[in-house]
Amino acid sequence: MGFGLCVLGYLLIIFDSFYVGVIGWPLLAWGFFKLGKVRRSFFFASALCVLCALYSGCELLDLAKVIALDRTGEVYFALHLAYIVLGACIHLVYLLSVRDIALEGGDMKTAMHALSWLAFTELYYVACAASAFIVKNGATGSQIAQVIGNVTVIMKYIIGFTNLWFLYGCYARITTVSQMEKDEAAFRKIAEKEEQKRRKREKD
Repeated sequence: MGFGLCVLGYLLIIFDSFYVGVIGWPLLAWGFFKLGKVRRSFFFASALCVLCALYSGCELLDLAKVIALDRTGEVYFALHLAYIVLGACIHLVYLLSVRDIALEGGDMKTAMHALSWLAFTELYYVACAASAFIVKNGATGSQIAQVIGNVTVIMKYIIGFTNLWFLYGCYARITTVSQMEKDEAAFRKIAEKEEQKRRKREKD
């Protein structure tokens, strides 16, 4: 399954401020694409990750002076806000999909955790959007702007590593169960073939 790729991609996305999102988003998109075989909603999350990769690529090109982004302009504000909305949508799709998979497997604990992390994660994106509007309106020096800015930075790493740990748990539990089922099916086929050979020998 694709949870292993998702773990690696998500780890890089946590540090997207260091421009490693250009690697993290494609890895996450690949992981979600592979998971789409399990639940089709992951395909949608994969497509959204590709769009986020484009945004991260533009940021990196701006850093390299290949393009020039006007960070005070309307276009950059719209792109940044779209990036925030995309992140919120990706987490909404992925966590609800994990919840559904967990419920199908009877794992109520994982399903409830998925909803808890979803609530905290979406709250973080609301704070990010509020911070973006504050910066756009030129109130970056106000006390409330500083508070929201500090809160979003703290929330980014707390929620980021919490979701990373949750993803790793999905990788360890759900992937292991899936592999066990594949192994059991393979063993059954081997046993059936051996049984057929035994019956053939008895007839001969």
